Amino acid sequence: MRKMNKLFRNVITVVATSVIASSTFASTLTVSASSYRAKNVSGAVQRPLQYQDKKQLVLANQDNKKRAVDAHIQLSYSEKPTTKRNAKLEFNPVGWHNYRFKYQKSNGSISKSWLFNRGHLVGYQFSGLNDEARNLVPETAYLNTGALKSMNSGNKKSMLYYESHLASWLKSHRTYRLDYQVTPLYNAQELLPRQIRLAYVGYSKGGKEVAIHFNSSREEKGTDGATVVYLNNDSPNAIINYTDGTAKNTLNKKKTIAAAESASRSSSESSSAYKEYSESSSRSAESESQSRASSQAVSESKAIADSQSSEAKSQALAQSQAAEEQSKAASQSSVESSVVTTDNNINSTDHYKWAIQDGFNWDNRKGHSTRIAPGQPLPAGYHWQVQ
Repeated sequence: MRKMNKLFRNVITVVATSVIASSTFASTLTVSASSYRAKNVSGAVQRPLQYQDKKQLVLANQDNKKRAVDAHIQLSYSEKPTTKRNAKLEFNPVGWHNYRFKYQKSNGSISKSWLFNRGHLVGYQFSGLNDEARNLVPETAYLNTGALKSMNSGNKKSMLYYESHLASWLKSHRTYRLDYQVTPLYNAQELLPRQIRLAYVGYSKGGKEVAIHFNSSREEKGTDGATVVYLNNDSPNAIINYTDGTAKNTLNKKKTIAAAESASRSSSESSSAYKEYSESSSRSAESESQSRASSQAVSESKAIADSQSSEAKSQALAQSQAAEEQSKAASQSSVESSVVTTDNNINSTDHYKWAIQDGFNWDNRKGHSTRIAPGQPLPAGYHWQVQ
């Protein structure tokens, strides 16, 4: 039996290395609104193997991060492995950690279970492989078996659901062949796959395609007649860091994530409020500075205006005084021009004196004469009457 197992493994290895593997990664595809495919993930191209009337097993080589890339098999019911699988796997795929996490049972009690399994891409019931690095990735127990502990083959979010139905399909279609491709989908350089993609199609004898469906809402139309399913590599009781494979336990993942998002929003809002406060303070300070500058400008303008007004008033006053002086001077000049102010021309007596106009004709009395009061000047053009 050991010789047979060794021979079988050698045959698988030869087939796996001699057939061209679909190891080329496809670029991240646009995801339709109805698809379960996650955004920003990529993996090997999905396409059935060319039909052959013999078993084919194609394992893509690991990538530069030692991650499994793709596993693909085509077989009939009679080509399923007949040997019993190993009780325990020993190989640790890249990113492997394991945790015994708490979870809450349906009756409300708290129990513990292992978070991760060493998950086969193509299951042992089809491939017959145990510790094959190209066929193993860290999978949550929930993804692999449909339950946090034990198994639930009715869970359509698990690989077990589709593997069980594919095994049953082969059993009921013994002359047909099953083409089954399993691809881990990674986000950039993360070590753990975010999703596992299953793609399956049947072939009747002679190579005619036969569509396979298992009454699951997660089934989508794939390439070349294949049915495609996208399954999430997660668990209800854990928050997983896909970059390195570490994880944190939580009894209620939705509430924990919601609380974390709320705290993040609160922190963001606080930061935004502080930023707004800072900007407001800055605007207030700037406004105050501008107000002070404006007030200073107004004060300076007022001072200049006052100075100009004062100067104008001074000039006006000076002009007024000059005009007054000129007026006085003119008035004085007028008086001086009409009155002789020498002592001989002042009535220095204590009684009225007669003054006659120059050219007064005594013969005919032509001309004027006038009486000058004491202390009054002699009018211009007049002279004192000689007594």
